[in-house]
Amino acid sequence: MLALWAKFNTGILKWFLAATLLVIPLYPKFPLFNVPGTYVAVRAEDFLLTIISALLFWYLAGNWQTFWRDKLNQAFFLFFIAGFISLLSGIFLTQTVVPHIGLLHWARRIEYVIPFFAAFIFVRKYKGVRFFGEILFIDILLIFLYAVGQKYFDWPVISTQNSEFAKGLALRLVPGARLHSTFGGHYDLAAFVALVFPICFAYFFTIKKWGYRFLLLIGTVIPGFWLLIQTESRISFAAYLVGVTLTLWLLKKKLLIVPVVVGSILVMLTFSNLGNRYLHTLKIYQDKILQKIQLNLLPTPVWAQEVEGATAPKRKESTILEKTPSPNVIEDRSTSIRLNVEWPRALRSFYKNPLLGTGYSSITLATDNDYLRLLGEVGLIGALAFFLIIARLFKLMLNFFHHTKKFNVQTAFVAGFAGSLVAMLINATFIDVFEASKVSIIFWLISGAAIGAIYKHDANQGFV
Repeated sequence: MLALWAKFNTGILKWFLAATLLVIPLYPKFPLFNVPGTYVAVRAEDFLLTIISALLFWYLAGNWQTFWRDKLNQAFFLFFIAGFISLLSGIFLTQTVVPHIGLLHWARRIEYVIPFFAAFIFVRKYKGVRFFGEILFIDILLIFLYAVGQKYFDWPVISTQNSEFAKGLALRLVPGARLHSTFGGHYDLAAFVALVFPICFAYFFTIKKWGYRFLLLIGTVIPGFWLLIQTESRISFAAYLVGVTLTLWLLKKKLLIVPVVVGSILVMLTFSNLGNRYLHTLKIYQDKILQKIQLNLLPTPVWAQEVEGATAPKRKESTILEKTPSPNVIEDRSTSIRLNVEWPRALRSFYKNPLLGTGYSSITLATDNDYLRLLGEVGLIGALAFFLIIARLFKLMLNFFHHTKKFNVQTAFVAGFAGSLVAMLINATFIDVFEASKVSIIFWLISGAAIGAIYKHDANQGFV
């Protein structure tokens, strides 16, 4: 009876995971209701993840001992505990956290990771890895169609880029604005596409059916690339290039790397303003270097000199420096905000308590660098616990590719995930991707699917 219920439970889990892959990227971030006294809103995704959590705990009811023996699960548990200790420290020691707000932020970090365990169980027990990839490709197509509606037919934009917009206001894109589609901001959309594309390319170059490849090309590759370049996110485009390069390398498609990278850059330069943004950024830093050189070459003014033992007459008020025109201030706005406001704020929190940080929610909603955010909120202990998770993910994948000799859909998904993981880590240097719910939840879900595929390959691994 219990075995029958477990099978039934896992079947339900499959469809809730499918719903997660569809609803979270596609449903705009409408708040159902706000938590009083906070900027936190409860959304439809929270109910979906609550149901998945209940199914997961029910399924694991008889497997807790084996679950805790798994080293990757232990790393997750250490990260959650480190975050909770940091939260207590922020409430009672540094007094930088409002208790109920900090607790909500900590709970959100756990909520985002729940799909990892659910997807792992499903793939480990059943052959479902192809299923996950294909739903992601459907997402890209539907996100593209909605973005076209926003750009050309005034379809509404639901943005979360400030506290007022996050209330669910229906906006419209102004001319020249970057695409949001169903996401809360253009950076989130770009990060999502960069996350999915390595898996897409892995499928495209692994599955032999030309009809499948053609559908993938017109239904995902072209629409997804258009989305990526229309967001004009410099860091996400770079993350996409590195992620896809790693995926092709793991699949032993090294000869395709140069054509894919060069072709992507040429299309980007031809059909978007993203190339101009890169050039503008390079020009800014080139001009800054030239300004510093010019300032260093200016003659040092001498206000007084000795003439035959006598002091020269005092100088008039006007000076050489006053007559020299001051250089124009040249800044890249987004980088300037990071360097002058957000990153120093995170570092100040880290300096205040290097081991534990100042707690979740203590450095406001944006840092635009997940690594500095980690150090500021949960300190060295929390950051090391997070990187332990990442290190164990990499170790499992390296071991998998060291031993596997068969290249099929399962291998393609794992290789694609390796590229997705690297793309996420690159994006995290300029975007809070692990805090962006639409990106983070999907990332952890496909992480669980990929690790489930690896454990299924080695029947001696895994906790189920």
